[in-house]
Amino acid sequence: MKPVKLNQLLFHPKNISTLSFFLSTPVIQSELDAFIEDMHVQLSLRGKQALAKILSKNKVTIKKILKNHPEKAHGFFLSENVQGYIVLEAQVETYCLIGNNFHVRPVLEEIFVNLEYLVVNVSLYDINVYRGDFHHLEIIQHYEFEELSIDLKSRLFSPNHVGLVPYRSILALKSIAHKIMELTEYESIPVIVTGLEETKGIFLKYFNQSSGVIAHFQDDFYEKTCVQILERCKQFKYSVIDYYSVKFKEKLKKMLKSKRLLSTLGEIVEATRNGNVIQLVIPTERRLFGKISFETGEFELDQKTNKKSGSVDILNELAEEVIRKGGKIQILAPHFFPQDSFVLAIVRG
Repeated sequence: MKPVKLNQLLFHPKNISTLSFFLSTPVIQSELDAFIEDMHVQLSLRGKQALAKILSKNKVTIKKILKNHPEKAHGFFLSENVQGYIVLEAQVETYCLIGNNFHVRPVLEEIFVNLEYLVVNVSLYDINVYRGDFHHLEIIQHYEFEELSIDLKSRLFSPNHVGLVPYRSILALKSIAHKIMELTEYESIPVIVTGLEETKGIFLKYFNQSSGVIAHFQDDFYEKTCVQILERCKQFKYSVIDYYSVKFKEKLKKMLKSKRLLSTLGEIVEATRNGNVIQLVIPTERRLFGKISFETGEFELDQKTNKKSGSVDILNELAEEVIRKGGKIQILAPHFFPQDSFVLAIVRG
């Protein structure tokens, strides 16, 4: 059983029997055995003996994978051609789906909520700029300047660029701050600033259009590995999400009077069917069960919130179809959506 790539799931033939199931944490051994056994019974009752055998064959491997990441939620995907898993940062409900397609909504939420950010670490004689998300981080820029010969026990001051801070270091910090400002303004990417309080304070003074700064704290990452920095920055995940959510909400406000923003499910289904959706916006932790056909554009919602036999999560199906046709996904908290709206879409002009 290997990690599964998103494309393997999206472009998997939908006429093949599949099983997808998700496990929250912590997973108790007895509960896991009962859950797997229940899935095995359900597969047998539905005549999915081949899938039942694959599940039995991978049972030991599944337990080993869970032991490797005991605090993480997991998604598992089984078919005759693909057996794989994905480790999820966000928590999910423990449930399974047996049918002719993978249910990738939790995977979509994990990937598209996992947004990019910059880390700017200001040390005594250099600045390192890191870029990444909450799975991967790497250094992209390294700037050196004259070492600051300061007494850390005394306050740093240099009103006339003399004294404790070398003039060239002041110019370097100012120049680097402007370069990073240009990058953040062009890409609209949030920034976390770290480092020694003295040097970080000078940098932030010149980072005067720092609307993209979501946090700064006194923690010098000099000689720290990217893995160590990544672990430290995970505490700012929701600040990063909020930054992008606010930016996107501002974009939606500007488009409210435009015909390019759709909020009616029927219009969005038709636009998705025709490949006209540039960006689909769906809410977190929400399911919309029913039936949908992208061949005819017809859809039907379940009258009750509970899932009927043969129903699918329509929001999940829309997300898959948009990605297939080259569109993007944005996931926001439910309070960002207009009243009585379950999904939004930006279409081509």
